[in-house]
Amino acid sequence: QGSEGIIVHQVGHLFFLLSMVVLVFIITGRQLNRDKGWRMIQFSAILFVLWNLDTISAHFFDNQIGAVTVENLSLRQVKISAAAGSEFLVYFYHSLKLDHLFCVPALFLFYRGLTHILAREKAAREKNMETGDADL
Repeated sequence: QGSEGIIVHQVGHLFFLLSMVVLVFIITGRQLNRDKGWRMIQFSAILFVLWNLDTISAHFFDNQIGAVTVENLSLRQVKISAAAGSEFLVYFYHSLKLDHLFCVPALFLFYRGLTHILAREKAAREKNMETGDADL
């Protein structure tokens, strides 16, 4: 029925989710989270885990089991209805569609973490250049 696309998409979310879980454990296991930059990346990975759980759930409700129907009424208005008429499911689905509240902070923390690590490495490299230390 053309469900292959959403299944592949969901597998992509699962792969990303598992990758972020592994990253959290690697950062913790190697005690990299003592550094501010790595700690930000770890928090970013946790938010990406939550984002993936959120989006997997939303895709499951609307695309896979059809429990929720989304109808475009206009450019700025949609109607969300539940197959079983459950008002709770409509509100729950609507809250799931606010996934950007996880994704945007995750991207920001990831960027800030990388920026912090890069600045620290650049400062260390400049210090090594000043002292004439060839080990970089």
